[in-house]
Amino acid sequence: MKRLLIAGLVMLVATMAFAGGNPNVVGYIDFDPPNRIHYVTPAPYTTVLAYICFGDLDMGMAGASFMVSDVMVDCPGVFAPPSFTNLLPGDLAIGNYLTGITLASTDCMTDADVCVAYVSLYYLGGACCIELLDHPDYPRWLLDCNDPAEVDFYQHLAHGSIGGAICPDASPVEDATWGSIKAMYK
Repeated sequence: MKRLLIAGLVMLVATMAFAGGNPNVVGYIDFDPPNRIHYVTPAPYTTVLAYICFGDLDMGMAGASFMVSDVMVDCPGVFAPPSFTNLLPGDLAIGNYLTGITLASTDCMTDADVCVAYVSLYYLGGACCIELLDHPDYPRWLLDCNDPAEVDFYQHLAHGSIGGAICPDASPVEDATWGSIKAMYK
């Protein structure tokens, strides 16, 4: 009976983990939304807008948690100090985009691709990669419109390359095997 109860609990938790309305959602940096352009080579002394976007939404979104790399630390001399702009209705934000931010909308965003914010960068010259990173407390969380308590987990599709920088590969959510899940409970 104990094993049956444990198996049922594991199945319930596993079902809840995949119950979101956006099972294939991706997060990425885009320089020309909605075209999913992940690289740009601007002229020096121009402004570059790096949009933080989420795509392949089936059921819409109400908010997201993420972090963006600090280009002033990672790429000294390439940019003047950047600024961050929230694009979601209601302008609700908790945190800082460099250390972890959660943005929420007062409306359900129902488009297939939604840009939630952008970082405005004054480009001085050189190469840099602006990365979409995991929030330290809520990694890859996307709030589902249908059930505000429901969390979908997005995959990283692409970082943004500026001036020919070679960005690290995006890191998708890893699938777990049934054997590895069972091993956690032994």
